[in-house]
Amino acid sequence: MRLSSARIRVFELRTPPRRLRPVAVLLAILGVAAGISGCNPFSSSQAATQADSQAVRVGVVPGIDNATLYLAKKRGYFARAGIDVTIVDFTTVDAELHALSTGGVDVAAGDYGDLFAKQSALQKDAYKILADGYDAAPGVVQIMTMPDSPIKNPVDLRVIGAPDIDQVSAPRGGPNSLVIASATSVLQSDRVNLSNLTWKNMSETEEISQLVSGKLAAVLLTQPYVYEAQQQGAVELVDACSGTTAGIPLSGYFTSTSWSQNNARAVAAFRSGLAEADAQASMPGPVQTILPEYAKLTKDEAALVTTGVYPLSTITANLQRTADLMNVVGMINKQLNVATMIAR
Repeated sequence: MRLSSARIRVFELRTPPRRLRPVAVLLAILGVAAGISGCNPFSSSQAATQADSQAVRVGVVPGIDNATLYLAKKRGYFARAGIDVTIVDFTTVDAELHALSTGGVDVAAGDYGDLFAKQSALQKDAYKILADGYDAAPGVVQIMTMPDSPIKNPVDLRVIGAPDIDQVSAPRGGPNSLVIASATSVLQSDRVNLSNLTWKNMSETEEISQLVSGKLAAVLLTQPYVYEAQQQGAVELVDACSGTTAGIPLSGYFTSTSWSQNNARAVAAFRSGLAEADAQASMPGPVQTILPEYAKLTKDEAALVTTGVYPLSTITANLQRTADLMNVVGMINKQLNVATMIAR
């Protein structure tokens, strides 16, 4: 997800808190915090010194959600685990997935909406999830208005601007992105008549411009655009990841089934390096320091912008919440078994 560019079902809550206590961080670094399949996420680092580093190309659409990828690269966590990571920029997750299928990259970092929509359209088990990357937190995705807006309550909503990134080919009438799916679930819980709503996709910069000028009464924004809109006077009407979708996983790291099967050591090393960076991200400072280097934020913006959770472990039940949400709101037309998509 570019976190750039109803109550239909009660889902299991919650993901880990945004800021972990120091003891929890220490446990994670010691390997007590469970990684995928219950393994010590840092165990591969000891073996790394005994083998040559393997080159791993990771495709990204640079954004707040993949901050720990850049952190692990910069601080040498991947190198210490035994892999040489090269980060390759893309403009869309769809382009990443194409590169993944053609061998242009080994790993893709991206929005779960794109991944699950693509997998649901296939008959084969094409993708494996390496690690959860970024989960929602309060303030990360918001429906916003101006203080003088006639929209005072969610039931007043009619036309809402929405990000034009991470769109998928959804069934007719279904949300075309994961953030719209999450917002739709929250709005239905607020007793909003969804048939009265129209979502208008555009760049988030254009959303803010139309909101401030009065051309749009409400917009759905992700960070750091939420922060930018706040600086121009916009206020929150609805936290779009709250209630049944609070803490919902938004993006992660995935690869092809064949690469996962043929590169077990690299899979373990990638998880190890990323987990070490995620442990650092649970403390103030590291993420805010890395964001200006690639996410086009100033140091002041990076210090003040709200970020989600960079989870220390991948919890299958949490990822299933995201896939189930997409199915229930009509974004995909079949239920996925996420457990079969986790690389072992």
